[in-house]
Amino acid sequence: MKLLARGRQAGAALARLLESDTRGNVALMAALIGPGIILLAVGAIDLLAVSTAHSRLQSVADAGALAGAPFLALAADGSGAKERAASFVRAEISQWDGAPKYEGTYEVVDQGGQRAIRVLLKGHRPSFFANLLPPGGWNFEGDATATSVGLVPLCVLVTGTSGDRLLQLQDSSQVTAPSCMVHSNRDIAVQGGRISAAAVQAVTSAGGDISPSANTGAATVEDPLANLDLELSGGFGNLCTDASVDKVSVSSGIHYIPPGRHCGGIEANGTARIVLEAGEHYFLKGKLSIDESARLEGGDVVLFFDTASKFEFTGGARVSLEGRQSGAYAGIVMASMRDNKQDFMISADHVESLLGVIYVPSARLIVEGTEDVARDSAWTVIVAREVRLSGSPSLFINANYGASDVPVPNGVGPRTGGSRLID
Repeated sequence: MKLLARGRQAGAALARLLESDTRGNVALMAALIGPGIILLAVGAIDLLAVSTAHSRLQSVADAGALAGAPFLALAADGSGAKERAASFVRAEISQWDGAPKYEGTYEVVDQGGQRAIRVLLKGHRPSFFANLLPPGGWNFEGDATATSVGLVPLCVLVTGTSGDRLLQLQDSSQVTAPSCMVHSNRDIAVQGGRISAAAVQAVTSAGGDISPSANTGAATVEDPLANLDLELSGGFGNLCTDASVDKVSVSSGIHYIPPGRHCGGIEANGTARIVLEAGEHYFLKGKLSIDESARLEGGDVVLFFDTASKFEFTGGARVSLEGRQSGAYAGIVMASMRDNKQDFMISADHVESLLGVIYVPSARLIVEGTEDVARDSAWTVIVAREVRLSGSPSLFINANYGASDVPVPNGVGPRTGGSRLID
């Protein structure tokens, strides 16, 4: 009996020992597992925060690219688009509480022959674990590319709606407009030479060497400058009494011509140099003729021609004109009255710059010769009833609208459009 009692006591003691040991194991397990569970929870929260920041940074990149894309036409290097995208991103980041540190890269890229802007944002934020997990903290990116939609800048507009070959190229002449559109409200006839532009379209027909292929059946483009005041301007409001008396005819020397009325016109040949001073110049009852080795220069000017006036640049003449920078005629470099149906001639070999809009809505612009025309202009826009090229000239239409102090009038050059993301 004593032996049995002692066995029972030993068993009870063992049970109490085991019970105590179990509670110790649970406590030990809790001590070991608890911090891990807490770390996992904190890590999940950190990972969620990083994922949220990543998504928002991508959204900022998307919006920045979309904001910059409409500005792709403002400069040949796309600087306007890049500046707009960068400014937009900075504004968005400044309104983001707890925004990550970031580095932004903005570049203009080619996407299937179309200019686009790429916005790459590299974000960084420290991790909860003192940048140990992951080593150095979290790194993530927002990457987006967008392009402008639909509206290519308009730089050549043939306004005539009746007749044949209103935009005509013969021999080996060329029209080159790499960043803008050539449009005819009638037809396009390339019977020699070539048209190369960002886009080419005609209302009726188009034939010849045109790149890219012209779109036909296009909608008529209304005269974008139809409301420009030509009839009531101060210069045309006063008629010349004796134009022959006021005519300027020179063959040598430098002649500074103040703005105002030029009755009888200006004719320069030989080695004469004509400098038109800033302002509005009105040519009445006479032509502006620059021939032989004469020079014509002028900055911040606009030249108007009444029904009896026109310009002729011939021979070895050198011409460099930049349009008005402000006022009612800002962006215009030469214009004719709407009932002027004369032929305006460019056949000189050194017409270096015609910066601005050449607006002769009822007249014909004829380009001849053997050399480049207007290549040195940051931008040029031509609005004429007819445009005809022959010989071997190259009419070069630049569209670097952001590289000049001469503003582009509404309706030509860059036009309102949208933008879209590219996958």
